[in-house]
Amino acid sequence: MDSKYILGIDELDSQHEGIEIICIALQGAVEDKDRWRDLLENLSDRLKFHFYAEESIMKIFAYPEFQEHKKSHQEITELIESYKNTSLTDADIRKLKDQPMQVFSEQILAQDMRFASFIKRNKDRLGIQ
Repeated sequence: MDSKYILGIDELDSQHEGIEIICIALQGAVEDKDRWRDLLENLSDRLKFHFYAEESIMKIFAYPEFQEHKKSHQEITELIESYKNTSLTDADIRKLKDQPMQVFSEQILAQDMRFASFIKRNKDRLGIQ
């Protein structure tokens, strides 16, 4: 994973890496619709788990931007679910192949980095080493 996406929160970084691997696999599976759908299902499951974990940490540390961040998670989940629930053509899949990675990367840079900065700025007060 590119260092610009590293939060410094080991568990979340590990989950991000697993999600990135699936997004890369999706990009390479455009010629195999069944594999693409299987990967999309796997991505959906991992994102739901990851978002739950991330939101749990945010609640524990009373992250002030929790609601906004949670809303972005819901939007991503709805987007991925819309792919799963639509009969996509091969042409549709080719057009969409980069979108999961793009959306995920933007989420890390726009939302997750702010959360990581909050943790770093407040780690003494929050009792984190």
